[in-house]
Amino acid sequence: MRWAKAVAREQSVPQRMATATVLTYGSYSLGAHGPESDIDALCVGPCIATLQYHFFVVLRQILEGRPEVSGVQTIESAKVPLMRFRFSGVAIDFTYAQLPVIDASKAINTFSPQLLQKIDERSWRSLSGVRVNEKIVRLVPNSEKFQILLRCVKLWARKRGLHCHHLGFFAGIHLAILAAYICQRFPNASVNGLFIVFFQTFAHWPWQVPVSLHDEPTDCLHPEGRLMPIVMPCTPPEFCVSNVTRSTFKKIREELTRGYAFTKDPLRHDFEWTWLFEPFPYAEKHQQFLRIALCAPTLAELRDWAGWVKSRLRFLILKLERAGIGCDPCPSEEIDHAVEEPNMVFYWGLIPEKIMHVDTSSLKEDFMKDVTNDVYGKVKCTRSDVTISVVGLSQLPKSMCTHSVQWQYLQHCMLGYQATSEDHVIW
Repeated sequence: MRWAKAVAREQSVPQRMATATVLTYGSYSLGAHGPESDIDALCVGPCIATLQYHFFVVLRQILEGRPEVSGVQTIESAKVPLMRFRFSGVAIDFTYAQLPVIDASKAINTFSPQLLQKIDERSWRSLSGVRVNEKIVRLVPNSEKFQILLRCVKLWARKRGLHCHHLGFFAGIHLAILAAYICQRFPNASVNGLFIVFFQTFAHWPWQVPVSLHDEPTDCLHPEGRLMPIVMPCTPPEFCVSNVTRSTFKKIREELTRGYAFTKDPLRHDFEWTWLFEPFPYAEKHQQFLRIALCAPTLAELRDWAGWVKSRLRFLILKLERAGIGCDPCPSEEIDHAVEEPNMVFYWGLIPEKIMHVDTSSLKEDFMKDVTNDVYGKVKCTRSDVTISVVGLSQLPKSMCTHSVQWQYLQHCMLGYQATSEDHVIW
């Protein structure tokens, strides 16, 4: 509200008329958050408050002036532009929707179709999270079972390296809709039963068919989501924004199959639910890794630089795939303590394991064109850098060198698994 009044004063609008509000969505408002979860929050502002200046500049300055706020970074050119920061230690993803009215807090409570028709595309995308949350809550038959199932699914996805939207894996909204789908179709199942059916259903799902919480077919088109189409339960129906690529789709299906293999016989005397949540053993699965190191002169600049580069990493995955190299991006953010400058390092497993040669110089040169394709990227690049190299197992950080102790059991479980025709057309 203080921000809305400041904008009104600058725009010579009566301050009493201008309002703004904050809505939450995602796992927090669905009741499926955990101690490490962030909070997805939407700032709803009046027509006089622009995204580029009033949200990303004026509001950012107000937030940085508060003692509870730290680590503010902006991701301005994402499909859903946002600010990221910590408020009293809690991670916040903060998006913005600009309404075509002065009294935004009053108008947003109505969600009238007439109002929604007048907003711009970015604001529409930002509002989708709130609208979809409300629909999911209404569509699931038992909210408590849904919340527990979604917590389990999100933990599984995080441990197995599948919960990172900018790297081509699941976003929270994808997992929420998949969990709601299972709860909707098996309303009388126990939570254990729902988790088993989750893997049974999606390990064998024909992914040319969209997952939808509505029974009627959808005719909406979204070519970017063709590998794993998931429909948001809103009117009109839309596909979730998807960053899935051939490499990440392959890993998602492998992990769903692994989950099915473990849970198809839960009454085995030696079965342990904890096996599902083992950290993914990158050091066992891959021999070579693409090392992507980001550095900047200060921590504040590194945060902004990392946010910008991460929004472009999907382009790097696609470049590797076009060169015939699949990859398994690890979402973990490491630090190279041998380097004095503030830095952030990512390691991506390379597939096939025997890479004869990766021209990292031309790969970086090509990738930097995507990073510096507008003024914002060019400005950030003047003081910050990206280094790309190929490394072996001996150069991995210890945190990535976990080992699976259930591999022999998993091989036994998967003896009866038959590959589908889709397994042969991924590449």
